[in-house]
Amino acid sequence: MLERLEVRNYVLISSLIMEMGKGFSVITGETGSGKSILLGALGLILGEKAKSDIIREGEKEAVVNALFSYQKNTAVENFLVERELDDEEGELSIQRIVRSSGRSICSINGINVTREVLEELGSLLVDVSSQHAHQSLLKAEGQRRVLDAYSLPVDDKKKYISAYQNMKAMETKLEKLKAEQEKREGEIDYISYCLKEIEKANITLGEDEAISEELKRIEASEYLSNEVSEAQSALRGDMERGAISELDSAVTALEKASKKDSSLDNLSSRLESAKIEIEDISDSLRDYLSSLTFSEGELEEKSSRLALLQRLKKKYGPSLENVIEKGEKFRSELDAYDSFEGETALCEKKLSELKKLLDMEADNIHSKREKGARRLEVEVLKNLSLLGMENASFHISVERGKLSLNGPDDITFLIAANKGEKVGSLALVASGGELSRVMLALKCALTVSDEVDTLLFDEVDAGIGGQVASCVAERLEALGKDHQVLAITHLAQIASKACDHFAVTKSVDNERTYSHITRLGKDERVKEIARLLSGDSEKISLEHAKRMLNK
Repeated sequence: MLERLEVRNYVLISSLIMEMGKGFSVITGETGSGKSILLGALGLILGEKAKSDIIREGEKEAVVNALFSYQKNTAVENFLVERELDDEEGELSIQRIVRSSGRSICSINGINVTREVLEELGSLLVDVSSQHAHQSLLKAEGQRRVLDAYSLPVDDKKKYISAYQNMKAMETKLEKLKAEQEKREGEIDYISYCLKEIEKANITLGEDEAISEELKRIEASEYLSNEVSEAQSALRGDMERGAISELDSAVTALEKASKKDSSLDNLSSRLESAKIEIEDISDSLRDYLSSLTFSEGELEEKSSRLALLQRLKKKYGPSLENVIEKGEKFRSELDAYDSFEGETALCEKKLSELKKLLDMEADNIHSKREKGARRLEVEVLKNLSLLGMENASFHISVERGKLSLNGPDDITFLIAANKGEKVGSLALVASGGELSRVMLALKCALTVSDEVDTLLFDEVDAGIGGQVASCVAERLEALGKDHQVLAITHLAQIASKACDHFAVTKSVDNERTYSHITRLGKDERVKEIARLLSGDSEKISLEHAKRMLNK
């Protein structure tokens, strides 16, 4: 509940203090006296955006302070505790400073907060019903908010929103995966072809160099054969001329000599070893000569193999090592693509599960809106009857539509103000006065389950008068029994029902204009009610005002 409001340097207000109490209070005043200015100052406390042009001329800043009281274990207390903004004294102090630089400072219990935080708290503290709110009731979004406030638990709405956001996020992820998959499909075909080409070649590191050397030897095979044959012939020759044959003779002779002189034993052994080594060389040359025999098919095969390796090096190289590395890279990319396809399939499965969950939450939302709509219709019709619209028909249409963040339904408020008329859209058939009464009827219905203590009505009397105004006043007075109700009005019927009456006046002092607000005493109320009745303080108006206040 709003306990105290202080305003300094706000438009025409130099300094203002307003002490508030429980029940139904009204604010009256001449047109242009500053009632809307006061409403704007309160709006700053509730988190509305601020402009520097609201600062009183010649001042550096505008300041608005408010003191609220609140009940324990309510949404307000939970809000403060969650953000560590609660006060040990159990009070709620809000300050808003707007400086000429355009900077706005918001604080809750002495702690600076963002305007968005203040706005969120403001919605829990004061419910504002203004001409703007009336206009919002003409829109589908405003009608949905009203029905949800009456029928839909916050947790249910949170569950639906979470399910919807998760489903949309998964849809977006899947779309991106499929787009990426489509983009990669052409690349994957090429990568698969390249990998098969490399794997089919079955490359061995250094193979190209080995084949090159072998082909060089094949090209020189005739020359090599002639030279090696000559060397082989020199070693072996015939029995009388070959080097090995001569070595045999030398070994035999030296062995004989060493029998007479042991000092020759070492030389005899060395010569024997040399002979064995030369015989081994001769055998190796013989084998080498045998290896120099190549078929045309073998030559063609090796040439083709080298050509293949050279082509692969040119395409993927420049070396065989690079070709092998490229093959490993292609294999990794294919594995990643397989994993990519698996992720896509998993996303599709998860999306299907999320859609089922969302459908379940949507069914729950729709069911509660349907049931709530029927209950709210009864409440609104009862209140409309008390507001002088006893022959009105009121219906809330809840039709399943396309799923959105706000639920699965298209919601429309339908009304017929008079008996026998066909119900139609509130926006098309309700007059200004009827719309004001529908709004009040809805407020009366919503306050049954609403934790907001303070209700502010601005221009609730728009388009009404006479008996209807008296009915509206009675409903506001009834609301004041359970809530703090503050109404800005021009009607005496409404003002006379208040337990507290504030008057806004305007004065000029030293060429400066000032707005003031005053709590009226009994005699002052009589004069103000008389002014509202006839615009003057004639005796008959004063008598009428006294009778209205004494009821």
